[in-house]
Amino acid sequence: MDLLYSEKQACSLTMKMAAGNHFVEVLLKVSEKSAKIARAWRFQDELFELMVEEKSGKEKNERFIRDFKTLADVLVQEVVRHDVIQEFPEFNGYIFGEESNKFTNSTGQVIGIEVKENKAATARHLMSVTEGNECAAQSLADIIHTEIQLETTETQVLRDKLDFDLPLAELAIWIDPIDCTAQYMSNSPGEELNGIVVSGLPCAAVLIGVFHRETGVPVAGVINQPFSYQTKDKENNHQWKGRRLWGVAYKEHCCYNLRDSQTLSQRDNFETSSNFKIALSSNEREDIKRNLLSSGAHVFNISGVGHKLLQVIDGNVDFYVLSHSSSYKWDTCAAHAIICSLEGDVVSYNEALALKSEVMDIDKTSLLKCRLRYHTTDDMKKKKWSNTGGVIAFRSFPKLFRLLEYLC
Repeated sequence: MDLLYSEKQACSLTMKMAAGNHFVEVLLKVSEKSAKIARAWRFQDELFELMVEEKSGKEKNERFIRDFKTLADVLVQEVVRHDVIQEFPEFNGYIFGEESNKFTNSTGQVIGIEVKENKAATARHLMSVTEGNECAAQSLADIIHTEIQLETTETQVLRDKLDFDLPLAELAIWIDPIDCTAQYMSNSPGEELNGIVVSGLPCAAVLIGVFHRETGVPVAGVINQPFSYQTKDKENNHQWKGRRLWGVAYKEHCCYNLRDSQTLSQRDNFETSSNFKIALSSNEREDIKRNLLSSGAHVFNISGVGHKLLQVIDGNVDFYVLSHSSSYKWDTCAAHAIICSLEGDVVSYNEALALKSEVMDIDKTSLLKCRLRYHTTDDMKKKKWSNTGGVIAFRSFPKLFRLLEYLC
């Protein structure tokens, strides 16, 4: 996989534009199909236990003693790739993801997961993956080939807000099929700390991020939270319901579908470090934790990169801070685009601190040079697509300027 972009390639692209609302609508629909797969697979216990494959080697995330790739991960990634390319052929070869499409069943057979031309063919293909379990294969094929309908209000918001075109032939996609796989496997209803969900099924998310091939700048993001909240059916049984959100930031255009989004700038002049809420990883450096706590900030150890970023989007925390290179392009791209649509950003932790140490009064223009980008690899061995310099996600530039004073 190499997204390094040459001038020759750039010149060869035609300036094909397409309605942005139709493009995001397709992404929302395939995200919902993916969420249905995640919910269906998670609660077929016998098959869920049977089909878990432990990651190893280059695919293993060194932060965890055990890290897993499930059939749901692979299916979601291939469904997104298939459905998007069917609608927009210009993305062929420009959809990238965390997972390979290879899955090893319990007999040791390595199978390339594919979405076939119709439901029957996909079911036959999945029979080899599920080791002859016709019922499971058919159930999954039904979801994969179902026609998703968005709510009327949702499509109306798309038409009203996203009324400009996007240059699809200049864009590419990062997919994280099911972010926070460990929490997805846990089946925990979720643990809260001061009103913020910090672990459990609600931390799992389908992340679809769109970026510009030449500049690497995030353009659009869709996040689907398959296990957002629980309701009861007629038999009083608990059922998980999902949530979809999106944002687009392209040139002078910014739009999103968040309800009651806070206008943070109005409070910027009154915020001090003692008001800051900061999402951290449980393995964040102790000196950084001590530094933040001593400044009066409230820190939350929260599971999942995507879920931490979602807390920034929702305004539940002011920042997500990660000082090391344990997040990846597929983890951050979708949320980064949504945060940009909210006039915030996601920057490299190391680069932002280096800038602050060199420049007394940094401004937005200089800080944007530290923005994460998604088209080039890093140069760290075995971490080709990691965010090498760490991450700081935020919705308010003035607040970030103050945070850097405490971190430096």
